[in-house]
Amino acid sequence: MHRFTFVAAIFGLALAPPDRATAQHMSASDTASDSGPVIHGRTFSTGTRTGWTFSTPHLDINGGLYYVHATPANVSEGFFRLHLQTALGIHTVQLSSDLLWIPAFGATPVWSGALELAPIHQESPFYAAAGVGLISGRDSSGDRLSGWVHGTVAIRTPIHELTPFVEIGKALSAGNKAELLFGVAHPLAPYKLHLP
Repeated sequence: MHRFTFVAAIFGLALAPPDRATAQHMSASDTASDSGPVIHGRTFSTGTRTGWTFSTPHLDINGGLYYVHATPANVSEGFFRLHLQTALGIHTVQLSSDLLWIPAFGATPVWSGALELAPIHQESPFYAAAGVGLISGRDSSGDRLSGWVHGTVAIRTPIHELTPFVEIGKALSAGNKAELLFGVAHPLAPYKLHLP
């Protein structure tokens, strides 16, 4: 039950009412959405893609359930993840980098980085991306980087910028099985706010 307590704590923090704050220094495209002002930014977002080689990096916090179908028993544990994403100036191409903590497996996070294709415009409530890159902690012969492929689908809700998502990934080294993340994302940065 401890993994569900962890997930419930993430939901509780995400649903807490925000401090009194007003957005500043945002363009109209940054502040407006169908659901009103966007205080934190958007989850799984890369910011403006125009006029930059790399856009402003966006940071999301994720929490939920990590699952691997395995023999003799399936692995099902709570996870916490920091997800960093930035655009590359090409409309559908982006870079992502993740630090994934699974407390049941110890204190050392797993790092992954990927070049991704995200064909849906970031103002859409739907998000989908597929990427190829590298991941740590998945090579049985030592702590080496392994190839990594993954795909993510998500839906951005109007409720406090919460975004439920599902991600499937697989390390390309021998003996690794597909890994699933069932989680909720919330944006952390950029956090363009003025606190009175």
